[in-house]
Amino acid sequence: MQRGHWPTASSEKRCPGGNAFKLMRRSRDLYRSSNKFHYCRKCLSQLVLFCSLIYSVVVAFAQTPQIELSVTDENGVAVPGAEVVLSEPGRPDQRLTTNYGGRCKYNIRGNSPYGLDVQKQGFYQTKLSQVDLREKAVEVTLAHQQIVQQQVNVVASSTGIDPDQIADVSNMSTPEIANIPYQPSRDISYILPFNPGVVQDNSGQIHVAGSQTYATLDLLDGFDIRSPVSGTFSMRVSADAVRSIDVETTRYPVQYGRATGGVIAFRAGMGDDRFRFNATDFLPSFRQVNGGIHFDKFVPRVAFSGPIVRNKAWFFDGLDLEYDNIIIAGLPSNANSNQLWRGSNLAKAQVNITPSDILIGGFLFNDYHSPYEGLSTLTPQQSTIDRDILAWFPYLREQHSFSGGALLDVGAALVHFRDGYEPHGDTPFEVTPETYLGSFFENATTTSRRVQENGLLYLPPLTWLGKHDLRFGADLDQINFGERVTRSPIRYLREDGTLLRLSTFPEVDPFSRNNFDVGAYIQDRWVPRKGLLLETGLRFDWDEIVRRPLFSPRIAATYAPDSSANTKLAGGIGLYYEHTQLQYLEESLAGMRYDTYYAPDGTTPISPPLLSSFVANDATLREARALNWSISIEQKLPASIYSSVSYLDKHSSDFFVYSNPSPPPALFGTYSLVNSRVQDYRSVTISGRHIFEDGHALFGAYTWSYAHTNAALEYIPTLSVLGPQAGGPLPWDTPNRVISWAWLPVPRRKSWDFVYTVDWRTGFPFSSVNANQQVIGQPGSRRFPDYFSFSPGLEWKFHFRGAYFGLRGVIENITDHQNLAIVNKVVDSPEYGTFSVPEGRAFTARLRLIGSK
Repeated sequence: MQRGHWPTASSEKRCPGGNAFKLMRRSRDLYRSSNKFHYCRKCLSQLVLFCSLIYSVVVAFAQTPQIELSVTDENGVAVPGAEVVLSEPGRPDQRLTTNYGGRCKYNIRGNSPYGLDVQKQGFYQTKLSQVDLREKAVEVTLAHQQIVQQQVNVVASSTGIDPDQIADVSNMSTPEIANIPYQPSRDISYILPFNPGVVQDNSGQIHVAGSQTYATLDLLDGFDIRSPVSGTFSMRVSADAVRSIDVETTRYPVQYGRATGGVIAFRAGMGDDRFRFNATDFLPSFRQVNGGIHFDKFVPRVAFSGPIVRNKAWFFDGLDLEYDNIIIAGLPSNANSNQLWRGSNLAKAQVNITPSDILIGGFLFNDYHSPYEGLSTLTPQQSTIDRDILAWFPYLREQHSFSGGALLDVGAALVHFRDGYEPHGDTPFEVTPETYLGSFFENATTTSRRVQENGLLYLPPLTWLGKHDLRFGADLDQINFGERVTRSPIRYLREDGTLLRLSTFPEVDPFSRNNFDVGAYIQDRWVPRKGLLLETGLRFDWDEIVRRPLFSPRIAATYAPDSSANTKLAGGIGLYYEHTQLQYLEESLAGMRYDTYYAPDGTTPISPPLLSSFVANDATLREARALNWSISIEQKLPASIYSSVSYLDKHSSDFFVYSNPSPPPALFGTYSLVNSRVQDYRSVTISGRHIFEDGHALFGAYTWSYAHTNAALEYIPTLSVLGPQAGGPLPWDTPNRVISWAWLPVPRRKSWDFVYTVDWRTGFPFSSVNANQQVIGQPGSRRFPDYFSFSPGLEWKFHFRGAYFGLRGVIENITDHQNLAIVNKVVDSPEYGTFSVPEGRAFTARLRLIGSK
């Protein structure tokens, strides 16, 4: 076929595609015979013109360049989760959120300058107006809220509903830490119970979502600061050094592994380009005890920060000291007190090697000395221990931002503890139905350390059926501990003073134990449509003791029905594995006890020495785990009240417990470490919060909870309860609890604030025992009286020599509610069921620097 000619019949026959040629020939005939030739040409021209117009619009829209917004703090560190509101004249506002790298992208729909409103809780709000359309990269700096403000024309970010927040998080930043009158204010851990789902037991340890203390991951600047052996929250940092606290009870991401209870994340402060000095609590407090007023404590704190090289490097140092005069009502006046002292210092520095390469280092040091540790009505001075604890925590973290939007965060740290105690004297230690007598039976020194490394890679957002934010991470932990312990006999006496049982302990050589664990994870935050966010993740863990691969899948979602974010629904389910709790293994390394029983005369043995041994076989152990699911709804109510209702259900299994298979009464035998403990926790929390325009706040919450286990008894080689295992409530079970706190303006007194805290809860359960420490009845069948504390106060703010100060006075437990901490559990004693060590009423004063010119 020649070029430019229509096909002929002969060419149709010669060509295999004859049908196509036939169709073309018929089209030619129709075209030539039509008398509408000119009309068709006109229509074709219009169609081409219309398609060209549509194509031009599509291409123009597709080629509209996106503008990238980068949000960093005053030190150049990326700020993820910042809320951005983009305002264009005559158009609805766009709501955006920065990703892990502190970035987000947007399109401008109009041709006029636009405005940006950027905020996040714990930061001052930043507003930009008349942003030039020609700027294709916009940088915004969010400054952290400070205890010491250098200017008064800054506005704090409002606290609303965050539709991008998956985890059930309770956040406290600088305003809450500085203004809530938690007591005692010497210890930042005492503010934690004013978060729903957090309970503090009578020993001061923290329990999140009904779990043991060791099941909560305690972090400082992203590193685990728990005791490597016991898992307790034992590291202390000055309250003035803490910038924010996040308490996560459920739906926390796979980044946080080996913790079934929850996460408590402390973030420490850092200096900026201004020198700042803050001094707090240089006024002593007093407490009412035994009908008199006594010196209570003196807890000065100092914080100093500023630039090393302006716009390049900064430092921060937070020091706190404490001298405590603990007086126990009911003890002799010449032996009723414990004067302890402790101190901590956190030093930090940051160097921006380049704008995209940031190096942060810190060193936290703790020292603690208590000459009569454990003093109470049941433990007189002679039976206490003289305890010393030294701890230090150096760490280093580096962040590197890549040009494509990826962010790499790597860090390393060392946690080291030395804990030693010794008895007062060497008189025989005796346990009577009323009290302890003589010198404590044990002298021990423990050293432990955790070397940890972690890395996290945030990828730039990907687009596929929506937006995806991916991150990958890994962490390594090496734990070592060693212990030297000596034990003397323990004598258990009857009510008449005769010897009932004598416990002796064989000599134990110094021992040590190590563990190494590794974890890796991947997480995706997917936005398939506006208002809907899904977070999926998978975590892998392994350690050299259990030696089993552990996989933890988790999925959660949030849904905000409207763009104003006045309502949010959230829910999720996940599998959470626990870390290997080394304290249980420690007990097996010094776990032998011989018990000899005596006749009523107290001198005639009625049994040979009965051996109780504690053994652990690594090969049979499994890792404890929890299946955790939850739902919640948040709603903005009239008068800017933000309310929430949440439900949490957590089923934990395979927890460590020592089990004695001997038949009742099971007073001796071989206690094997097994994975037979099961725990169930359920809770419903209702809360409300109102933030006033001037920054004042009011919060209240009610929580119903249920924390029970099938193995309520904890057997240990030394001072242990006896008897067959049974179920019951966990020792920190509190079915009903109400908390509230606020700092509010005083009417017609602009320089005065009214502050308060309220804490009411059901009393903790306890178990009854006889003189032999054998459990009588069901574990946890009795409870302490309800706890109630109302602590109001006033703060007066005034100017002096160009500085702005706050002088606050608080009456702790103003109702003088007993709030008893100790109970006699021995049914053989005439004092059985007697409670002692009331909290009492106290007056505390605080002088702090609020701002300067």
